[in-house]
Amino acid sequence: MAERYGALPMQLIREMMQAGYIRGGSEAHIQPASLDLTVTDEVYRLRGSYLPRVGEPMAEILARGALFKHPIDRPLEQNGIYLIRLAETLALPPGIHATCSNKSSSGRINLRGRLIAEGVPRFDDVPAGFHGGLWLEVIPKSFPVRLHPGDRINQIRFFHGDARLSILEHRMTYDRYGLLRDAHGTRLPANAERCGRGVTMTIDLTSEEIIGWRAKPNGWNILDTAVFTHDPREFFEPVERPANGELVIRPEAFYILSTKEHIITPPTFATEMAAYDSSKGEFRSHFAGFFDPGWGWTDADETRGTIAVLEVEAYGHDFVLRDGQPICLMVYERMLDIPDKLYGADLKSNYSGQTGPRLAKWFRAG
Repeated sequence: MAERYGALPMQLIREMMQAGYIRGGSEAHIQPASLDLTVTDEVYRLRGSYLPRVGEPMAEILARGALFKHPIDRPLEQNGIYLIRLAETLALPPGIHATCSNKSSSGRINLRGRLIAEGVPRFDDVPAGFHGGLWLEVIPKSFPVRLHPGDRINQIRFFHGDARLSILEHRMTYDRYGLLRDAHGTRLPANAERCGRGVTMTIDLTSEEIIGWRAKPNGWNILDTAVFTHDPREFFEPVERPANGELVIRPEAFYILSTKEHIITPPTFATEMAAYDSSKGEFRSHFAGFFDPGWGWTDADETRGTIAVLEVEAYGHDFVLRDGQPICLMVYERMLDIPDKLYGADLKSNYSGQTGPRLAKWFRAG
């Protein structure tokens, strides 16, 4: 029998905890196909972004690059570079590897979090069989942020083998489930532009009066992650629907936008938005890329599909986005099994059924 490859569902993540492969984590933080990681009160301000050399202990990096130990009750300064020890450690078996991404909420406030596995010279990547501690490089890019021990900024997804679908498998899955829908729930037919090595979605600049949000430049208001009633206009300014259907995005500016299409992640799959796809343009379309099984899924086919909210930043020069322009690539991964619970249906989910360019959970409506 051929060996099966795929992303581990929540019930197997729970078994990994019970077997001692994941230590220091909480079963309450398990998502359908990922685990939320938690920050501790051990925080250091760095003089620059560091990656370890192969096998290099984090203590050596701190000796070289730490300016001072940062009290957790003090806000992280805008554009400051911080290294935070995570509560979780890993002792993975040889066949299990992992990747990491910002959680959607931290992505939407432009709080950049990148995982560093001790002794691994790559961000957001944990090799098979890894044993060691986990750290998080954190950079608040738009405004200061006050964190608290136990906050969850990023999440980790575990894999056995290569779970990504081939071009043919993407096309077959697209046709079977109707992965993209319009605003009325109608299936959008597959073509070469929509379906290839992933599923391409386009930008919506016309459906709402407010088509997005732009982080205010030189932000000084402090976002406290223990407060869920922040006034959004103290941190962001609305982007009104452009009369000509074009939006100029500028380097160093951070935008919250949304897709025109509604997308589905069936229960037997997980999805990840590609962080940077140069074929779409010189910009990054997200900083939080995981979509769990069940995203946009309902029992009734005609009601399936949810938009994706985008965190967009231009690189190098002004870039003109036009309504309906390709904006992001969604790559599907097979699951080893259907999770015990699905996103939005069985678990409390902040962004299930979202419409328009919704801001993070810490902001009050309006």
